[in-house]
Amino acid sequence: MSATRASTATEGAGFPFRDILRKAYLFTFLRGWAVWLSYPAQAFLTLVGWVVPVFFYFLLAGFLTSSSSSSPFAGNGQGYIAFFVVGLAFQGFVTSLYAMLAQRIRSEQMMGTLEHLLLSPTSPSAVLAYSTVFGVMLNLLAMACILAVGAVFLGVVFHVTLAAVVVSVILLIVSNLGMAIIASSFILWMKQGNPVAVFFTLYTQLFGGVFFPVSYLPGGLQVVSYLIPLTFGLDAVRATLLAGAGFGPVLPDLLWMVFYTVVTIPLGLWFFRWTLRRVREDGTLATY
Repeated sequence: MSATRASTATEGAGFPFRDILRKAYLFTFLRGWAVWLSYPAQAFLTLVGWVVPVFFYFLLAGFLTSSSSSSPFAGNGQGYIAFFVVGLAFQGFVTSLYAMLAQRIRSEQMMGTLEHLLLSPTSPSAVLAYSTVFGVMLNLLAMACILAVGAVFLGVVFHVTLAAVVVSVILLIVSNLGMAIIASSFILWMKQGNPVAVFFTLYTQLFGGVFFPVSYLPGGLQVVSYLIPLTFGLDAVRATLLAGAGFGPVLPDLLWMVFYTVVTIPLGLWFFRWTLRRVREDGTLATY
C-alpha cells in the first residue's frame, strides 16, 4: 500500500515538470521559432544585423587608433568630433526616412486599415507622399537636436553658407526618397523584414563616410561608397555647414544627388505600384 502511494506521488510530482517542458516547447519552438522562421527575410536580416557590426567596429577601431584620427576631416579643419556629429545627424535622418514609410504600412497592416487606405480615392503615390510629411518633420527635429548637442556640449563650430546648406539638405532628402519607397514596398510583399532599410543602415555605417572618411577604406571599397547618395550628401553638407563652402566646391556632389533623385524616385514608384498590384491579385494586401 505504501509502495503504491509512493509511486503515485512520484508520478504526480513528475506531471507538473513534464507539463512545464511541454508548454515551453510549444511556446518556444512551435510558436516562437516556427513563426520567426516563417518570415525568412526577417530571420536572415536579423542574422546579418548580428554579424555586420563586428566589421564596422573593427574598421572604426582601426581608424581611431591610426594617425589620421588627429588630422582635419573633409576640409572642415575641426577634427573628428565635428566630422562625426554631422555624419551621425544626417545618417540617422536618412535611415529613419528609409524605415518610416515601411513602419507606417506595417502599422496599417496590423490595424487592418491598409486595404481601405490604399483603395481609397487618394492615389497610392499621394498616400506615400502625405505619409512622409510628419516623419520628415520629426526626423529634422532629431537631426537639429544632434547638431545642437554637438555645438553646445562638444565644441563644434558651424560656419554656414545658408543657401548652399538648404539646397544640400533638400537634395540629401529627396535623393533617398526613391529607395525609401522601395523599402516600404518590401513590407507590402514580405509582411515582416525590411531588407532595403536594414541593408542601407549597415551599408552606410560601413561605406557612407559617416564615422570615418571614405579615403580610409581600401581603394576597391572606396568605389562602393559612391553607389549611395548619402556619401555625396555628407560631403556637401559637411563642406557647407562646417567650412562655409558655397555652391562651387559642392556642385559635383549636388549633381550626383540630382542624378539619384531622377533615377530612384520613378523606379521606387513603379516598384510600389507593381508590388501593390501583385498583393491585390494574391489577396494578401490585408494580411500580416
